[in-house]
Parts: sequence; C-alpha cells; structure tokens
Amino acid sequence: MRLEIGRIVAAQGLRGEVRVLMEDPGLELVGRRFEVDGEAQALRVTGQRPWKAGAIVGFAGVEDRAGAERLVGRTLFGEEEDRPRLAEGRFYVHELVGCEVFDEAGRLLGRLAGVDPRPAQDIWRAEGPDGVYLIPAVRATVLAVDLPARRITVRGGGVLGPDAAG
Repeated sequence: MRLEIGRIVAAQGLRGEVRVLMEDPGLELVGRRFEVDGEAQALRVTGQRPWKAGAIVGFAGVEDRAGAERLVGRTLFGEEEDRPRLAEGRFYVHELVGCEVFDEAGRLLGRLAGVDPRPAQDIWRAEGPDGVYLIPAVRATVLAVDLPARRITVRGGGVLGPDAAG
C-alpha cells in the first residue's frame, strides 16, 4: 500500500536539496528509495537533516536548484512499514472505515463511513439501515475498537442517531 510520507514544499539552497513537510519528521529516510508522484523511477535519499515539521532532503540525481524546484509541490510516497506507530487507543482513519458499529446492547448501528475532524474531538460517522449515526470519538462513548474483528462498540447514550444527524 502506498503511504504518503510527505509533501515537497520548497527547494533548499543550490545543491538540489528540498524541504519536505512530513507527518512523522523522525522517520529515517537516508539510503531508502521513495516514489515521487510524476517521476518515472523511485528516488534514493542521500541526505536528511531536521527542518521545522519535516526534513531537508537530498536525492541521488538531483544535483542543483533547478532539479529541486522541479520536485516542488509533489508528494513523497513510501510503504506501509513507514507508517508511524500510534499510541494505544489511537487509530488511523483507513483502519476504522468499514468497521461495523454496535451499541453496548449488541445492536448493529451500521458501518463506519468516515471521520470528520473537529477541534474538540473527531466525529465518527456510521451509516446503517436506520440512517446516519454521529459518534464523538471520546473514551466515554467509544467503548471498544477491535480492528481484527472489524468491530467498534459504542455507548448508545453518547451517539446522535438518525434524527439528529440528518
């Protein structure tokens, strides 16, 4: 599975380096090959140093500023094993979408169709035969997430049902 590592946002200096805005700035890139959208072949990283929320990166074959500027605006892709590990109780959206959602009584509410980011907490959206349910992603409402079973259990009292969600 292709995983977005970061976005090349600017050229850096005259030696072909670029600034890469990254989700995980601590990810070690040197010596590895990454796909860059629009490039026919993967590029090997020859150098990396910290930069704000990412890294300044050098690629083999990109030797000058013009070569670096050609990469600006493109996305750097890796593989699933490059994905940062999350703390217990935290999940990636792609892991949750499609899971069946049940209330604590065992009643199927629907399948998780999406996650809407909000300032206080994310809102999970489950769609089922009765309509759309909105689930605040907080421990008081989300009782259990079993990814291998593709099952989420929620406290019904914290969920907004079809009448409130529509």
